[in-house]
Amino acid sequence: MLTLIHTNDTHGRMTPPVSDRLRALLAEHPEAIYLDAGDTVSAGNLGFKMGGEPVLETLSNLGCRAMCLGNRETHPRKEIFPLKVNRARHPLLCANIVAKSGAPVPTQPHVRFEVAGVRIGVFGVTVPMFTRKQWSQALCDYWFDDPLKAARREVDALRPEVDVLIALTHIGYRHDLTLAAACPELDVIIGGHSHTDLQEPTWVGEVPVLQARSHGYLAGVARVEPMEARWRLTEWTRVPLRDDLPVNR
Repeated sequence: MLTLIHTNDTHGRMTPPVSDRLRALLAEHPEAIYLDAGDTVSAGNLGFKMGGEPVLETLSNLGCRAMCLGNRETHPRKEIFPLKVNRARHPLLCANIVAKSGAPVPTQPHVRFEVAGVRIGVFGVTVPMFTRKQWSQALCDYWFDDPLKAARREVDALRPEVDVLIALTHIGYRHDLTLAAACPELDVIIGGHSHTDLQEPTWVGEVPVLQARSHGYLAGVARVEPMEARWRLTEWTRVPLRDDLPVNR
């Protein structure tokens, strides 16, 4: 059995009280794999904080194994983008970003690692922020290709090499459902961007789609286990990280 703990769209709300609760949750599950689905920073994609983003260092200190690049972590200029995310010591994933003219890319398409003998692959795809067809593309040093096509390439490459294949996405719930239908080989989709407050997993065939609201209110805790020919989600719970979670949600 594997335990996955995930957050998304904290938007600068990873305050010390929130990170302390998350640290305690991770301590309860020392074997867990912590993943984040992006938009941890509060600045917009054109924003830039001198000295980098402390929250990315916080995630690294919490033991984040991988984070999908969120739209707020991007920047169109090569002089700024790498500096904006340079405090992350964990991998930043984005399989659909393309650099122009040799611009440095501070992300990677996927990461592979092993836990207790289980081979795990995680890839990331991000909502297209700057595309080849935008009028402003001449001012951008990066493009974003179709995330679903990029995901298909990652699935084809990784599926034969791993036991558990996870899509860590920042494309929104509706597109996650499309991804699940297009790539039934996936074992889990952990998403962000749309701030969807799922009460339970959404299943598309045998692929579960998970998302844990936004703004640091919740973390998701998923259990996946080997069942017959594939690994399958067997349990998913939501754990509050803030005291001010609205009671009607």
